[in-house]
Amino acid sequence: MRTGRGIAVAAFGCAILTHHAARAQDATLHGVFTGSIGVTDNVTSAAEAEAEPSAGPEADGLATVSPGLIFTYTTPRTAQTLSYTFSTSLFFRHTEASSYSNVAAWTGRFVTSPRTSLTLGASGSQGQLNTFQLEQTPGTTTLQGNAGGTTNFVQGSFNEGFSFQPSPVWSLGQAATFAVYNPLEDRPQRTYSATNTLTAQRAFRHDVAALALSVGYTHFDNVEVTEGTYTSRDQLVSTLVASWQHDLGRRFSSQLDVGGVVATDLKDGAGSLARPAGLAALRYTHERGEAAELAYAYSATPNVFLQQIQLSHMLTLRAAVPVRPAWHLSVEGSAGAQLAQPLEPNAEGDLDTGPTTLAVLTDVGLLWSPVIVIPDFALALRYQHANQRTEGRTVEIEGRTEKLPDTRVVRNTLLLSVSGAFPRQMAPGSRILMTQPFGSAGPSGTPRRQETPSEPLEGEAPASAAGAGDAAR
Repeated sequence: MRTGRGIAVAAFGCAILTHHAARAQDATLHGVFTGSIGVTDNVTSAAEAEAEPSAGPEADGLATVSPGLIFTYTTPRTAQTLSYTFSTSLFFRHTEASSYSNVAAWTGRFVTSPRTSLTLGASGSQGQLNTFQLEQTPGTTTLQGNAGGTTNFVQGSFNEGFSFQPSPVWSLGQAATFAVYNPLEDRPQRTYSATNTLTAQRAFRHDVAALALSVGYTHFDNVEVTEGTYTSRDQLVSTLVASWQHDLGRRFSSQLDVGGVVATDLKDGAGSLARPAGLAALRYTHERGEAAELAYAYSATPNVFLQQIQLSHMLTLRAAVPVRPAWHLSVEGSAGAQLAQPLEPNAEGDLDTGPTTLAVLTDVGLLWSPVIVIPDFALALRYQHANQRTEGRTVEIEGRTEKLPDTRVVRNTLLLSVSGAFPRQMAPGSRILMTQPFGSAGPSGTPRRQETPSEPLEGEAPASAAGAGDAAR
């Protein structure tokens, strides 16, 4: 852990000392930093213990530090981003619950012809992970169920995308991802996943119609069925979605997706399960970086922390808006609820849904950002509330059928944070994460408004990889 801290400090110092040399016409180097101090009432995300209250959640103070580097290099036909981030959460009394991670990522976009482009990306991370979700900004916090405790892990992923524009209004896309999550334990509960997505899109003046087909394979190692009993699972999830995005004005847009998902159990012969899939979203975006989204989605996604593919209803509200521009005050955050059920064989051997998990998350920050004085500097007061309840399983005990008690995890955290980037990032990016449940090449985001669709010019410079700044914060 000390080695990771030393690398992070040296890298951040290098960014400050060498940014003038890196300021070439097609290369930029940014140093980013986030630090905070606060308190929480549940250090290890422990479940509430009704029988023994003393064995339940414990409060503690904490500090977080997250420095990073972002290097971008662009040419008339390429745009590449390389980033490194070190994050650590340190608890004052419960030092055993402290966590850290090292994350390195690379993304590249290449214009391969006037009508085609290729996108590649790779990332790797290593560390000791607590179930706290403080590495992300309040507007990008991920909402998903998780298990309590602290885990040492390594994780890696690779993604590829190819787009082809046969005409000014039609575009075709393909995207593939592969990811592995490996906890460093005596009986590691590894997860391997691979997904491929095909899309076809038709642009109109104020609308975009799309069709997306996604097929994903997930393998889970050492899934705990009962105490001391483990198995492995192989599941295939296929999703077909038709999407319609519509501009409601200069800054508002809507999206409606309708389709279905079929999940298949490949190992135990439990058969298949079909469910609808869909998304409804209303979005607001501003060129200054202000954004908001209200979205509902029903989809099937893998959860590496719980080792499950979950069918989930998710309702989220995300926003980043000014409160009083004259005082440089703004608020950003997210609030959401997820009702999820794992896909697993039932007592009859058929593929069905398991115990329900209800997760609720509120993450809000009040920011003061005097960007005129200090480049990309922000002081924030942040509050996060997490509440997760998982339905108890029905098990056979000595010939009797009994239902285990529900488990509930509640955590409140209050933080005072400071963040910054140097030198100043002139192009503001969105500080919220738009809902994209059907794959990176599927229906996503707000359609670009344009008076007349036009073909890309020969040698046109592509945009920088989106989200690289947020990912490194």
